[in-house]
Amino acid sequence: MGFVKLFKADRTFDLLPADDIISVATTATTIVFKYSTGTILTVAMSSVESKDAEKIMKAALKIEGASGEGIAPEKLSVPITSVSKSKIT
Repeated sequence: MGFVKLFKADRTFDLLPADDIISVATTATTIVFKYSTGTILTVAMSSVESKDAEKIMKAALKIEGASGEGIAPEKLSVPITSVSKSKIT
C-alpha cells in the first residue's frame, strides 16, 4: 500500500493511505477522503483551494499500489493544520 506524506505547519507529517479512496470532498477548510473500508480521513487547513485536493489526489494515484517510502504532493497553497481519522457510522 502506498502513502502520501501530508506535511503539517508544525513540521511533522501524517500519512494518507493511497489505496481504496472512493470519494473526495472539500469544504472551505477541509478535504475529506472516504475509503471503501469505511474510514474517513479529514485534512484541515486554514483555507482549501480545489487545486490542493487535486494535488493530493494526483500524488495518491501516483503511489497507489506501491510500497516503500511515501511521496508528498506538490506544494499546497496553505499548510495543513491537522489530519484526523474516523469511521463511517
